[in-house]
Formats: sequence, structure tokens, C-alpha cells
Amino acid sequence: MTDNASVSEEDKKLISRISDMTVLAERRGMVYSPFLNSRECAVAERELKRIVCKNYCFYGFFENAERKMLCIYEEYFRPENTDFPLKCLTFTFRKENVLTHRDFLGALMALRIKRETVGDIVINEGIAQIAVSDSVKDVIMSDIRKIGSVGVSVYDDCQTKLERTENFREIKGTVASMRLDGILSLALNVSRSKAVGIIKGIGAEINYFPKYECTCHLSQGDVFSVKGYGKFRLEEVSGITKKGRIHITVLKYC
Repeated sequence: MTDNASVSEEDKKLISRISDMTVLAERRGMVYSPFLNSRECAVAERELKRIVCKNYCFYGFFENAERKMLCIYEEYFRPENTDFPLKCLTFTFRKENVLTHRDFLGALMALRIKRETVGDIVINEGIAQIAVSDSVKDVIMSDIRKIGSVGVSVYDDCQTKLERTENFREIKGTVASMRLDGILSLALNVSRSKAVGIIKGIGAEINYFPKYECTCHLSQGDVFSVKGYGKFRLEEVSGITKKGRIHITVLKYC
């Protein structure tokens, strides 16, 4: 990240934190961050690659976790998942009660704990699991007896890990090229000229980094979003039509 003018204040603070972590890792052998969201993970990884730091890894307990801790370590250390300073708490409640991500997060924030100490929240029928920092585990276990009006029991036990699932709506179609404007036109079901106006006006994010150029190219697996329009993933590029257009599948996060 050499163009500081294009870096937000939040990103600058994170980059500074990454720099501090690399220094601490040299002294201690291993150092961990709080939970980072998907964008913060992307910023951190780009900065680590820029400074040619190869000894790092991310972990968030759940497979494909959105929120993860970063570990930077010296070459003679190799952290295991169990070394990360986090725990998974299991909450059980009556199956007839319906609790949401917002319900759990609200209850945790009411304890005045910081968002960076809470990882992914995975909910199933009558059960939920939350990855949390070691530093807040005891507070949560001792203070939470209800989520909203629903009584819950809390255990420091995750013998069976819940599967983190995401809901998508599938969008299929063809595009003239892999340019952002054409793919966004398909994803939003708007004309290409309107997609161009959106990109130049409010911008889009590709893999969590802002873009204002319509000519940006996407690759299979890229995540892209536009504020107010939603978040998408280019799931598949599957062939060429007789007229030379490209078959693609886009998933919209629901």
C-alpha cells in the first residue's frame, strides 16, 4: 500500500497495528490480533505481502469463518489452531424459540465487550455457537442467562462444531467480457450504462478494496459489492457462446 492518499484512516490504523505486530513477533516469537472482519483480513494480508512477511496465518474456529484472528510468528514457531487465544461457546435454548445473529450480538454488546473480541455467530435450531476471545469468555458465561426474553444455557464446549452456512440467490447469464461494468449489470439486472454510472459514482468493492474503474476485470471466486445494492460472488465462469459471450454464475448474498 504505497498510495497513502487512497488509504482510509481505519486502514492506516490497521496497517500501523500490523507493523507493531511484526516487531512484537520478533521479540516474543508469536503474536495474535483481535478478531478481524473480512475486509480487515484482506487489508492485513495485502500489507503483509507488501512488506514480504511470510510467517502469518488466520483462524476463526469455523470453516470459512468471516471473522478471524491473525497470528504473525517467527520461522521457528508454527502455531496450531489450538494456540489461538479464542474459545467457542455453545448456547442452547428451546427449539420453538427463534433467535437471530442480531439478538446474540446485541446481548454481547450489552455487556460492554468490544466487537473485536467476538468472532462468527452460528445459529441452528435450539443451539448457537460463538467464537470469542479468551479475555471475554468468563464474563459471557457468568453474565448471560437470556438472549432477549429467551432463556439460554452457556457451555464452554464445542464437541460438535456447527456448520457455518450462507444463503445465496443464483444469477446466471452471459457477459461480453470479465469487466466489472458488464458483470455488475448482470448482477443488478440494470443496463450497462447504469452500472457504469454506479461504479463511477459510488464505486464498487472487489475483494474488499474500492474500485471506480469500469474496466477492472474479475476472476472466478472474486467477491464484489456496491453499497446499497448488496454483496456478490463470481461463482463460476463456464464457457463461451457461439457469439463469443461468456457464461457466468453470480451468487448474491441474502
